[in-house]
Amino acid sequence: MLLSAVLLLVAADPAFGRPIQDISAWQREKHDLLSGFSNMYQPCVREIPGQDYRYKMWFFGWAVGVGNKGYPGCDAIFHARSKDLRRWEIYSGEGRWDYTMNPKLWVPVITADNKPYDAWHNGDPSVVYKDGRFYMAFTATGKPERVPFHLTPMLSCVMGATSQDGIHWKKSKQPFLIEPPEMQHPKDGKGWTGEYARPSLMWDQGKWRLWFDYWQPGGGTCMGYAENTGVFDEPCGFKILRAGDNPLIVQWTNPEVVKVGNRYHSFADPPGYPGKRQSPNHWTSRQLCEAVSDDGLRWAVVGFISPDDDAPACHVPQALVTVVDGKSWLYLFYATQRGGEPKYDFRYDRIRAMRREITRESIR
Repeated sequence: MLLSAVLLLVAADPAFGRPIQDISAWQREKHDLLSGFSNMYQPCVREIPGQDYRYKMWFFGWAVGVGNKGYPGCDAIFHARSKDLRRWEIYSGEGRWDYTMNPKLWVPVITADNKPYDAWHNGDPSVVYKDGRFYMAFTATGKPERVPFHLTPMLSCVMGATSQDGIHWKKSKQPFLIEPPEMQHPKDGKGWTGEYARPSLMWDQGKWRLWFDYWQPGGGTCMGYAENTGVFDEPCGFKILRAGDNPLIVQWTNPEVVKVGNRYHSFADPPGYPGKRQSPNHWTSRQLCEAVSDDGLRWAVVGFISPDDDAPACHVPQALVTVVDGKSWLYLFYATQRGGEPKYDFRYDRIRAMRREITRESIR
């Protein structure tokens, strides 16, 4: 797609009224990669060449029950490994791995701290493997205490962490992205915007690029953008270039950005799915959706991806480009929601993937 066409489509994006895309190019087996847990999602998968278990996954949520009893905070980040993207083993502490899907055995690799912005939720991991080291951006929040004018009652931010093995992590000394003090406890809602969260991290063009979502009262949950041209975890290294009243895409929840050839693809789970926008349950109005860009800044929304026929909603997408059986593929990992009536269960019960072959035509 030419850049001029992208700009034309961006200007015409209605936020609501986005179409359902043709999904014939997607292969979806509805094969459960992870299951049996209480509530897990955001499956970030990366390929580590030369290793026996060449695929690594970081995901988060609740292994058993509500929260993770025995660990600090509530949500925590877990880790898994695979040789073939189908059979996964979950880290269970001290060199042990579980392949039986018994979440009682699973041990988190990152948990909450005791800071005002990092005491409850650690999640939404986005990992880059570079020069033999793992780099992560993730969401952290304070405890769920009432914060004036925030959409949620917690102070949220984007943190960073580094690791040599993907299991033992060192957190950044301070958040990469957090609201300035006047926004953390505003006197009124006039001009307020914030709640930086759900990052998508990439090393690209010789710098760290970070897409994230945030709350903008006039546009809902929007996608913003930041860059770091220096050391990954240096204080104040990431600079926000697009946020506030100038988002990349409005209504773009849980953004993920992946580069396929020279084109950028973003996946999210925004509201507005055709036929369900007026649903009394907002969860079913949210579904997987795709956008494309020539530079990662100017985006054209392609359309929604219809959910699996055995799930009311599919959310929190994460993408991977890899070669399987001699072909290049774009994998899209996601979580299926439990749903149900009359009381809707918001929790996620399975982690799955679909894939689309990358051809010369698809990357032009």
